[in-house]
Amino acid sequence: MKSGDVKKLRAFSLFNGLNDDELKHIADIVDSREIAAGSSIIVEGEVGDDLFLLDDGVVDIHKTLTIVTAKHDFGTKERSFILLTGEQHPYFGEMALFGNGERSATVNAVTQCRLMVITGGHFRKLCEDKPRIGYVIVTNIALMLSNYLRKSNEDVIKLTTALSLALSTAK
Repeated sequence: MKSGDVKKLRAFSLFNGLNDDELKHIADIVDSREIAAGSSIIVEGEVGDDLFLLDDGVVDIHKTLTIVTAKHDFGTKERSFILLTGEQHPYFGEMALFGNGERSATVNAVTQCRLMVITGGHFRKLCEDKPRIGYVIVTNIALMLSNYLRKSNEDVIKLTTALSLALSTAK
């Protein structure tokens, strides 16, 4: 990516709070990738440390769930969680920057996609060289993850309440 091309980066909430000079440092470490429709970008359970910014296209995020298929038999099923479009300026793969790198979900390209990619190594080097940039990005990731956690907690409460009601009426 051209170091002067900060307009695209500014659209991503990941970079909220960074000025144009700081965004130029990020542009220097971003690579662009074209992904064909139907291709996997991230595969659940695989190890990786790339952060992806969806510049154009549509992706599907899904997770493998274990379900009871018979009284003592279990199976798996893919569960689609969300469709993301380039117009939303989403990013994904951020959790791999902070842990063992094992992917928590699968991301597939629904349409031809253009991605901007920041490798974990480049991200860590940027954080060492420019701590303020690293601080702002990590803070933005933490805000997003805390919002996801709040939503997940609300969903768990709703589901456990519904299950409790269903079990109490089944007696």
